[in-house]
Amino acid sequence: MNIIIFGFLLFTLIYGFLWLMANAKSETFSTFFRLSTIITAIVIIAGLFIAGKYLFSLPFFAILSGAIKKRLLNIFNIIYLYRLISTILFYSRARPNQNFSNSYKEVNNAYSILGLSRNCTKKEIIEAHRKLIKEEHPDKKGSTEKASKINRARDILLKIHR
Repeated sequence: MNIIIFGFLLFTLIYGFLWLMANAKSETFSTFFRLSTIITAIVIIAGLFIAGKYLFSLPFFAILSGAIKKRLLNIFNIIYLYRLISTILFYSRARPNQNFSNSYKEVNNAYSILGLSRNCTKKEIIEAHRKLIKEEHPDKKGSTEKASKINRARDILLKIHR
């Protein structure tokens, strides 16, 4: 029943608007059209703002109520969640992006691990890495620690020699 009333109301509004447009003078129509466009835009923006406020909050409350029902938010999980968030914030503040800036000592260490000079090329870095990783690869009875140091040195130097 409500959909019939809503449909009739919508039909009446559209019909009335079209009737006004057809019977208006061109000067009156342009003023009316500009004014109605502005008012319609404001109403739509306000409607979307109000709807968005509720739509974005509903999933959060649904998840939260589900977690409370399942007793997932007990004291131990709250403490664990606090520690997780604080750890993430600590590391994000310490290193703001994934392209960590390397210290002078790390860069020199990377050159010494790969056995290269500071004026080497990207190709030389890749060749030195390939040669060393063949010798120290964990599958060929090499040390995983040494292989990870070689890979880290290659990554540091390739960031510098782009």
